[in-house]
Amino acid sequence: MKNIKLIIASLLIVMTTACGYNTGGGTTEPVAYLYFSGEAIGAEVFVDNDPGFIIQATGNKNQYKITPGKHLIVIKRNGQTLVKRSVMLGDGHEKEFNVPRS
Repeated sequence: MKNIKLIIASLLIVMTTACGYNTGGGTTEPVAYLYFSGEAIGAEVFVDNDPGFIIQATGNKNQYKITPGKHLIVIKRNGQTLVKRSVMLGDGHEKEFNVPRS
């Protein structure tokens, strides 16, 4: 009888500790990246219908964050459209846009 009580007590301890609290690592917000090359500095970039931004730096180490998904990217300088592309970007993906001389 003493052995049965010991086994039951051990099982209860093992079962209650197995159902521990898991805080989890949490997930980060999905993000994709654009970067620019060529004659890009000073050009204005429009993503979908959002307000544009001016390219301040070029190269792979100077990336601009956007949400993953399908986007229309338009790059203009002095009102002239230099690049107009529809792209599909997944989470963590990056896309280079080479901007030609205007």
